[in-house]
Amino acid sequence: MTSVPDWLGLAARRSAERSFTLGSLLREFSQVEKLSREEVASLLSCDVDTLDWLSLCYRPLPERFGEDVSRIAERFHIDPTQLAQLIRRAQAIAAVRRSARTQEDTLLLAARDRDEELKKE
Repeated sequence: MTSVPDWLGLAARRSAERSFTLGSLLREFSQVEKLSREEVASLLSCDVDTLDWLSLCYRPLPERFGEDVSRIAERFHIDPTQLAQLIRRAQAIAAVRRSARTQEDTLLLAARDRDEELKKE
């Protein structure tokens, strides 16, 4: 069994702050689904250390999604279908959250405009 480097946990946490990494997708997925790291690892049939390594990977590119997922899955000995499903679900969650923030911002701007109109009357 290979030892896990001391820096891996910190690197995985930092990767969650980088939108181009799987770490950011995994973090958003686990937060929305209210899952622990152990539970996310279980969904991928891997251990938490493997999840940390996985977090350091770049997100699959849209134009090579299948190929990228297959490479990542092969590298970490996880099921590519499970990984693809988790990534797609996390991407959908992120898209919905972005849309909700945009709608909320639009509503706030409209409310401010309305307040200003009322003050002028």
